[in-house]
Amino acid sequence: MITVLTVGCGKNSFQPSVSSIYVHKDGRITEAIVESFIQDYYSFDEFQSMIEREISTYNQGFDREEISLKSLEMKNDTIYLQLNYADAESYSKYNEVYCFQGSIDDALSEGRSFDMTFKDADYQEYTTTEVTEKTSDPVLVLKSECVVETEQPIKYVSNNVEILGSHTAEVMPIDDEAEYAYIIY
Repeated sequence: MITVLTVGCGKNSFQPSVSSIYVHKDGRITEAIVESFIQDYYSFDEFQSMIEREISTYNQGFDREEISLKSLEMKNDTIYLQLNYADAESYSKYNEVYCFQGSIDDALSEGRSFDMTFKDADYQEYTTTEVTEKTSDPVLVLKSECVVETEQPIKYVSNNVEILGSHTAEVMPIDDEAEYAYIIY
């Protein structure tokens, strides 16, 4: 059901043409969902009402707004939905997928292992010591495949991530239960 077009993301304006997430410098996450819209089941207005109700109901269980609707539009029978999440934890809880965003030091404190080989955009390999040297660098750790755009340039990724541009990467399918994808920026 997901329509995969081409990645058309700029570093300062998140206008994805594929389902993806955008990691803001302050830790907020914007998720873009790009899907074919089959009007046989319900109208666009019904879909919009359903999304708004779901977000409102979900947010009732928290002290702050965890999720908000950024935009929703339909072009050429394709829905473009963007949701804002307060942080990676909000994104993780709502989507029921593992997502961590914080500094390398925070990730190490949470028990995340950086014991692997990393690469940069030129496919040059780096050791754990080299990539964790600056512990204040932000890192995104994911468990699911997706396209990721970051506000800051990407420095290193784990071997299960492909760098598509200076701010864009794609997490490849993860089959191993113990495997995670790392994006350091």
